[in-house]
Amino acid sequence: MGVAISGYLKILSLAVLVLVVVGLVIVGVRGMAIVEGRSMEPLFHTGDVVFLEKKNPGEIKIGDIIVYESLDGKYIIHRIIGVYEAGGLVCYVVKGDNNPIPDPGVPPCPLRNGVRGVPYSRIKGVVVSVDDVPVKIPYLGGLTLLLRG
Repeated sequence: MGVAISGYLKILSLAVLVLVVVGLVIVGVRGMAIVEGRSMEPLFHTGDVVFLEKKNPGEIKIGDIIVYESLDGKYIIHRIIGVYEAGGLVCYVVKGDNNPIPDPGVPPCPLRNGVRGVPYSRIKGVVVSVDDVPVKIPYLGGLTLLLRG
């Protein structure tokens, strides 16, 4: 009897996972990212999986959490704390919630008040939120990070 219930639970879990993935695709999710590091604690922890959607520059606002590519090719998940325009370029000032200062930014965004933003072209996606609460699956990506070394 216990084996049959276990089998049903596995099937039910898989069905729920498929429904969640299909639902995320329908609402515009275009990717996922695995959190690594402590810069966004206590909101995110290493191994949390977040979902990304693509937004136009005018739709991205202060408070949004983005994934962007740094100059050395690393992907960083941080919150937007400022937005400015310079020469037709939209630049986003970002900072980890657990960091004391903003990120160094990425050229071609110029320094503004001693801080450099990240250009829209470097943004890979905005973390999907429901009622301003980011959607995440806690620690699910931990195994991937462990295997990646």
